[in-house]
Amino acid sequence: MNIDILLGKTKEHLVPLEGTKFFVHQQMLHDFLKLQQSAKKDGFDLQIASAFRDYDRQLSIWNAKARGERQLLDDQERPLDFSLLSPTQIVFAILRWSALPGCSRHHWGSDIDIFDGNSQNASEVKLVPSECIANGPAARLHEWLDVQLAHKKAFGFFRPYDTDQGGISPERWHLSYYPISRRVIDVYTFSVFKKNILESEVVLKEVILEHADEIFQRFIMSFDLP
Repeated sequence: MNIDILLGKTKEHLVPLEGTKFFVHQQMLHDFLKLQQSAKKDGFDLQIASAFRDYDRQLSIWNAKARGERQLLDDQERPLDFSLLSPTQIVFAILRWSALPGCSRHHWGSDIDIFDGNSQNASEVKLVPSECIANGPAARLHEWLDVQLAHKKAFGFFRPYDTDQGGISPERWHLSYYPISRRVIDVYTFSVFKKNILESEVVLKEVILEHADEIFQRFIMSFDLP
């Protein structure tokens, strides 16, 4: 597999999603449209909030958070005081919510973040857990999706971050297309990860490298399977 696909440095594997600004893996498009149509039949407007995200975009997100230019949150979605955090605490606080550049599943074109367009405008979507449970605007959509996943009717999609395994915070809104993402993760080795960090312009690189083994295991290799 082309390493540039793993790292989000190419669009060769992507096609545009008609009527949107998003790109997805060409082999995923058909099954996504089937999932979207299935949701529509049951009264939901399953829309994408985020799809393919390239390396440079992920780098800008990470570096802004690492410099204190973007808000960091704790596990309860509460703002953290950047000035009180050590460099190591900053790195792990970012990792709970955002991937390192070159390490995001969104690079692969197989992963999307979703919301219910019937209950929320795209500009209102925050992609936080409270949106997906109880009285949250996407709660009913995710209750519906729970059933589809349980009965193997989600057309190959699953939630890689459905439960908290001590790495990335649970993300009910994050769907992955298993036929593609499984193949990608099989070739995403520690050496690929470390070489990417060494060659990057990522802020707090020294801290990341110091904890490279832990980060790789907790935030890249730790996820739920369908």
